[in-house]
Amino acid sequence: MIDTRFYISRGPLSLGDLIQGLEAELPHAKFSDEEIASGAILAESLAAQISFLENKRHKDQALTAKATACFVTDRLAEIIGSQHIIPIVTKTPRAHFARAMERLASPKTLSNFNGSAKIAKSANIHSSAIVGAGAVIEDSVEIAPYTVIGPGVHIKAGTVIGSHVDIRCALIGQNCKIKSSSVIGGAGFGVARDENGMIDIPHLGRVIIKDRVSIGSQSCVDRGQIGDTVIEDDVKIDNLVQIAHNCSIGTGTVIAGHTGISGSCNVGKGVQMGGNVGLADHLSVGDGASIAARAGVMHDIPAGEVWSGIPAMPIRDHMRVVNATRKLIQKPKRDT
Repeated sequence: MIDTRFYISRGPLSLGDLIQGLEAELPHAKFSDEEIASGAILAESLAAQISFLENKRHKDQALTAKATACFVTDRLAEIIGSQHIIPIVTKTPRAHFARAMERLASPKTLSNFNGSAKIAKSANIHSSAIVGAGAVIEDSVEIAPYTVIGPGVHIKAGTVIGSHVDIRCALIGQNCKIKSSSVIGGAGFGVARDENGMIDIPHLGRVIIKDRVSIGSQSCVDRGQIGDTVIEDDVKIDNLVQIAHNCSIGTGTVIAGHTGISGSCNVGKGVQMGGNVGLADHLSVGDGASIAARAGVMHDIPAGEVWSGIPAMPIRDHMRVVNATRKLIQKPKRDT
């Protein structure tokens, strides 16, 4: 659902209004008046919500879906219809879903939010910092110069925010540390193309950071496209780390600098990532796993395993590959 602390909701809107101007077809004109309040991930969708299904790999999401309608390709329309969901047939479900979401909601800005911020007397906020209306700043929070706290953001007691930090659409826990020039809750990277051209995918979710989390300088944690990006308790993040939309980072995980985690990854508890690790999207890393520096992870990593290399693999396999490669390039000894 859309969190009205951070977003202006324009719903509910009729299906007819949502697909107006798009090359998308309803199975019958009678469905044009069905009302849609918000968007959702298909597997988690509820009545009065809209979603999309573009890839056959994700068809199982329809089994738990309860959306009113879903943008879908022609060859997957029967799967959606069998779940008593209205199939909106289109060649570009993801792009048309994005355009529908633009019509349903938009982020609040510092200029269009009414109401004052709630700031505890013991909070220490530099005079150059900007705090959006509706924000909640609890006891003993420190906010350094030139930091921007967006509308509706909630920062719990004892958290310290460095200078030039930008925090939007986020809930920050107790005793966290966010160092200078980091961006929390910005829109992530996502684009799609349809008959009207390219569109930036709207991000209408949140960032939820639990207690005692540390985030280094110039790191970015993107808010969810739909739903939340979640950083659990006691996570420690180095400088220059990118965590994309809809990721989940488990309790006690440590992430070294220059690491990039693509969208919708699920990182377990107590994971250790070396510097410059890269994760492809929609991956899972099991509890207690370790990933060596500069590894390029393309597959799920089971709990407790140590992986390394590009592409990443169990470290023993990687060492065998390295040793075999060395033998291949060794020059044969000449007889004397």
